[in-house]
Amino acid sequence: MRKQLFLLAFVLILQSSLKAQTTIVVENKTNQQRSELISISAEQLGVKPRTKLIVRDVFDIEQPTQWTYDGRLLMSVYVKPNGKATFKVQAGIPEAFERSWVSGRMYPERLEDIAFENDRIGFRLYGPALQKRGEKGFGHDVWVKRTTELVLDKLYRDDPRLNFHLDHGLALDCYGVGPSLGCGTPCMIKEGKIVYPWCYETYKILDKGPLRFTVQVNFPTVDGVTEHRILSLDKGSNFCEATVWFDGISKPIDIAAGLAIRPADPTTVVIGKDYVHYADPTVDPERHQFQIYSALLFPDTKVTIKQQENHVLGILKNYQSGQRFHYFFGAAWSEFDVRSQAEWQLRIEGFMQARQQPLKVTVQ
Repeated sequence: MRKQLFLLAFVLILQSSLKAQTTIVVENKTNQQRSELISISAEQLGVKPRTKLIVRDVFDIEQPTQWTYDGRLLMSVYVKPNGKATFKVQAGIPEAFERSWVSGRMYPERLEDIAFENDRIGFRLYGPALQKRGEKGFGHDVWVKRTTELVLDKLYRDDPRLNFHLDHGLALDCYGVGPSLGCGTPCMIKEGKIVYPWCYETYKILDKGPLRFTVQVNFPTVDGVTEHRILSLDKGSNFCEATVWFDGISKPIDIAAGLAIRPADPTTVVIGKDYVHYADPTVDPERHQFQIYSALLFPDTKVTIKQQENHVLGILKNYQSGQRFHYFFGAAWSEFDVRSQAEWQLRIEGFMQARQQPLKVTVQ
């Protein structure tokens, strides 16, 4: 027994000494300040997924990290224009940080909503219990926030007393979805018309934080076709990543991601080469007197963008069964971190540039 313990201790010491020599170098080759998450595969680090690792910056301060469901280590980095940041990695039990920057869950107390948030924004998908009541909650909903704290649990808990459709100083739900695609919901296009998806049937939370929340939702099979979505929201981002696929399609069709446009105020739609954004006047513009900025981004998928049926659609032509459709949808609030649509345009341009010129990550 003592021999086995000695051997185990020796292996751990050897592993620790090897990992202590690992350095991560992050280079920013753009002229813009970069503040974002990077991900590094376990293979690149030379470890197994979910190995306990400690990451420290040049000041020897431990940094929060997260292993993702698909075996990648996430880190939050800040790199100055044309700059370089260096981190040291060693084997060991990482510190338990006091906070998470993302959270989400299924809320059985509220008709099986799936709601999730980060330090900027929140989103909601309606659940089977709502569908059973006959309500047409097809699209992604938006929660606006004026705090970096995580507040959805509090809002759901306090709603019978406060009503989260009203502004009590932290966050609220004032984005109108109804029978629309809301913010960034995918759909099939048949005979030139939107096929609106109903509520999810099953779900699995893949990443719980502290840096990224990921959930997979699966939809009921209709006419032999089943939709799947993987949605990921990162610390510090206004944009949720969507990966969507449909199984059971017998021949190529068109699919799309949509952004709802209010019939009473369609004038602020801005369409770019690979994005669209909109200054949404909220479900009650006369009383609210503020805007929710919404967007669809297609940094690596070629789509046709057009307005149709009170939506702007990013249409992927000739989609084949099982093919992954990848895009981002996002939102911001004029009462928090994006004060105008011009500022929202800059936020989008910065995000798209970062996707086109990713930070260079080297493991030494």
